[in-house]
Amino acid sequence: MSTRAYHLHELEIARSLDDSRRVMPEIRPQHRRVLDLGCGAGQTLIASDLPRETWAAGVDVDFDALLLGQELAAPLAFVNGVAGGLPFADGAFDLVIARVVLPFVRIRPALAEIGRVLRSGGDLWTLVHPPRRAWRNLRTALSERNRQQALHQGYVLANGTLFHLTGAVGPSPASGRFESFQTAHAMIRELRRAGLNNVIVVRARHHTIITAVKR
Repeated sequence: MSTRAYHLHELEIARSLDDSRRVMPEIRPQHRRVLDLGCGAGQTLIASDLPRETWAAGVDVDFDALLLGQELAAPLAFVNGVAGGLPFADGAFDLVIARVVLPFVRIRPALAEIGRVLRSGGDLWTLVHPPRRAWRNLRTALSERNRQQALHQGYVLANGTLFHLTGAVGPSPASGRFESFQTAHAMIRELRRAGLNNVIVVRARHHTIITAVKR
């Protein structure tokens, strides 16, 4: 599936109230400045139908996805950047959305940046990958005798365990990219380290939904 087709499909899911795969953040009236970290083409922001007075920015490493986002929603501000070095001032946002970005980055630096750009009392909404996802993917790879995928899922399991124990993650020896699972225990610990409290964890079918508030 092309980048364009993938993001348009994700936007279709985000807009469909009847789709069981749809998971969306609650954007409240006090959320006047919103950051979507790992925004892709801005599917979450577009489907949220933000009030006119809300200023929203999306950050992603995928330049092609950002170009598509500008085509779909010109009023949104799209920025090519990384989670560990956000080009925004301290306390710039009332809400940070991080939809399935933390499983694919160095989590501790990303959370430190999220904590930095959130104002005091600001909210974080994020989706992460539970351990059972990696185990399920490993079983599938083994049943299909997909050696490359099985080795990758072994790396994900080892990396998730490392994160659970220490808060650190390492790059894949094969690709140099990051992927890990996130336990609730580790996320609560790391969020508190980044200055976020009032952590709520909701276990869904495919993801874990976590919200927290900046001190």
